[in-house]
Amino acid sequence: MLELIRIVTPDSTEYRYFPITRSNIRLSVQAAHDARISLRTHLGGDSNIYEIIIGGWRNTISMIKRNNQEQGVTATETRNILNDQHMCNIWIQWYCDGTLQVGYQSGVVFLSYKDKNPFVINYIGVGTVWGATGEFLIEESPYTSVVVRQQMVDTSYCWIDYNELDDFPQNAVMASEDGLYIGRAHHRESLTPGGIRNNICIIPWGGASHDKTNFQIFCGKEVNWVKSWEGSVPLYALPAGESEDGYALFIGRVLHDGIYHVGKIQPNHQACYIPVHGREERYIDYETLVVCDHYAAEYVGR
Repeated sequence: MLELIRIVTPDSTEYRYFPITRSNIRLSVQAAHDARISLRTHLGGDSNIYEIIIGGWRNTISMIKRNNQEQGVTATETRNILNDQHMCNIWIQWYCDGTLQVGYQSGVVFLSYKDKNPFVINYIGVGTVWGATGEFLIEESPYTSVVVRQQMVDTSYCWIDYNELDDFPQNAVMASEDGLYIGRAHHRESLTPGGIRNNICIIPWGGASHDKTNFQIFCGKEVNWVKSWEGSVPLYALPAGESEDGYALFIGRVLHDGIYHVGKIQPNHQACYIPVHGREERYIDYETLVVCDHYAAEYVGR
């Protein structure tokens, strides 16, 4: 059950902070202009920070800033997005591959930024400045643990964006000797693991398989595959993505009709899903990818 948090903000450069355990959030804001949202790792002065400005510059521009730099990393015109008499409903989503998006609750994205050096977000703060006061309504509920989110960020450098103009990475990790590699791609507010064949990443989602030409390739690690079952994963298994509901997804493989397929282990569903012949197939017995420098033959439920 989602909990609704109400925060009233004065005209101040100070933020009102609270912990955040999700990778996406919906909120509503009522203000004349200059509503601000801060996403950060911790509350110390040396924390990494994303600052999202909604309706700045007299309610004409929205922007994302990184680490208090004067110039924003991305900006767009959003004339009259805010109103001091009505709520503006937006959502914010951040992924372990460094993608940060802000959109209207109708689904339209109006700010998007991909950070090459992403960091974990553990706190969200809200505020209003430059003569504006405001009211925020924020939905919050616990999902992916802080430890798992940190693992996702710590291994983000292992994922390389695929570019059809470049050669396939020589250090790409093979899932089987028949030319199957490991990838992940965005789909319907998720970042979902899958298998790569012939420069196409095939992911399972929503009962079907989906072919992606815009994806990332897992590179540069020695791996093991450990037998697992019913949603369990070995300790230190590689978290590779998150579901549209904010749950961690791990990399699994299944031998189906003599051919290996790579898909997503979703512990809260107690299963591994693989893409096969246009369908999403569910298995309760599978193998989990484990990075060798973190290997331990111990199992945990997540």
